[in-house]
Order: sequence, then C-alpha cells, then structure tokens
Amino acid sequence: MTNALRQELAPKGIHVAGLHVGYMDTDMASGVTAPKSDPAVIAEVALDGLAADTAEILADEVSRNVKRNLSAPVVA
Repeated sequence: MTNALRQELAPKGIHVAGLHVGYMDTDMASGVTAPKSDPAVIAEVALDGLAADTAEILADEVSRNVKRNLSAPVVA
C-alpha cells in the first residue's frame, strides 16, 4: 500500500515514506516485556529519513533484522 501511495502521490510532489519500527516504549506497549525503543529516538530517525527523502525508514534493529531476513533463503 505504501508503494502504491508513493507512486500515486509522487507526481503531485508528495513524499511518502514507510516507517518500520519494533516495540516503542509507549502506553500501547506497556504490557510488552521485550526490549523497546525510545520514541524520541525513533522520531529523530524518522525526521532524518524524511529529510533524506528516504522511501523506507528502518528505525531500529528489530526492523533492520526483519528486512534482512525477508531477503534470506527459506532455510534461514
């Protein structure tokens, strides 16, 4: 969906970025015991990605691992 919106809105000068992040330390994830990212750090990474005109922002190690593993062989 993000890619479809990106392509549709690009001719209008609208930049669409996908922000990928694991758990953040917010009320919504208060019951999660897994490691969580600091929302302020994620916001900074997101703004840096937007400023760099990045299409896909991998904001933390969890999202980078997921992306890396999506490209791995099935046995991985």
